[in-house]
Amino acid sequence: MAMFAVERNSKTRLLLDVSSGKIRGLSSSVFFPDATCAFENGGWLLMLQRKPPSGFFTERAAGAVFLLHPGTGRRLDLPPYDSSSDDELFVFHVDSHGTPLVATRVETLGFVPTVHVACPGDTYWSVYEHDTTDIAVVDPPPPRGESRATPRRRQRRLLDPASFVDVALLGTQAVFLDANGEVVVFDLAETAWRRRTPAVRPDSGFGQYARSLVAAGGEVLLVSRPRRTAAEKNAFRFFKLDMEALEWSPLERRELEDTSWFLRRGQSFRAKDTGRRRVYTFSGPEHCGGGGGSVAAEASVAAGSFSLGQGMSMKAITNVYACDLDDGSVEMVMPASIVTEAHHWVRPSVFATPAT
Repeated sequence: MAMFAVERNSKTRLLLDVSSGKIRGLSSSVFFPDATCAFENGGWLLMLQRKPPSGFFTERAAGAVFLLHPGTGRRLDLPPYDSSSDDELFVFHVDSHGTPLVATRVETLGFVPTVHVACPGDTYWSVYEHDTTDIAVVDPPPPRGESRATPRRRQRRLLDPASFVDVALLGTQAVFLDANGEVVVFDLAETAWRRRTPAVRPDSGFGQYARSLVAAGGEVLLVSRPRRTAAEKNAFRFFKLDMEALEWSPLERRELEDTSWFLRRGQSFRAKDTGRRRVYTFSGPEHCGGGGGSVAAEASVAAGSFSLGQGMSMKAITNVYACDLDDGSVEMVMPASIVTEAHHWVRPSVFATPAT
């Protein structure tokens, strides 16, 4: 289910059922002004209430972060945070009783991988930086005639600025994917970095490929697609991660049957979809392996090339696109696009009995 915020300061959200294409409005006091969803787990939503700067040359005020349960209306506050970026990633895990325990936000760009950790009720975020001095890269001897320069380049790359492009939560382990296609793991329960070891890349060239992480069925999966695919169809590729070796292997076709994927940076989902194999995105055909016609033109708008407003009131023309993995076709789920300020995927059960 897609959730849209037409206005951040409105208590109304639009919910789209992609299977039926029906949209319904949800007005509830649990949605506070200027709050948007960043992550969902166990029926809880992690909400961000970012505040714009009061003037052009002034710094932004600290934003509010809280956990919200739409079914009960219960709210758990996390410490406010100061950030000049709207690009940070958030995750949190819940215990066996469905109670949120630890939340983590990661700096998506920095010279050292850094996460900020807090529990509900805390007054500040604890900072955990990855110790790059303990990285050990073991490379086999190069083939005859090949230089050892490649292993040295790999070691240097580990010390390059960390730029995280996506995250997936597997139990208590937050799995981050950086711009080089490498994997970093942070354990929320033990507040410890587990690994920062080069993973075998399923494809090369971050500039050419868009990648999304998906946590499903006790595994971390990756969906890779060329950023520009006008000349090719069925360009999606699917991989699963060996958490011990941190190596990717392709998913078999049988693992893709009767399955649909819902992709968005920060949190993506996989769901059973009998008789269909689709990928749903908030971007358009140029990211889905299709193209051409008015749909492609509108998709380029929806993908972010057109916006209304500035700063925190940024709006964009939005739709949901269904990419068929069998015939390569792309269709808009909604007959007409809408103007929104935020969008996110959520499980339908989250709003089964919404609080008012």
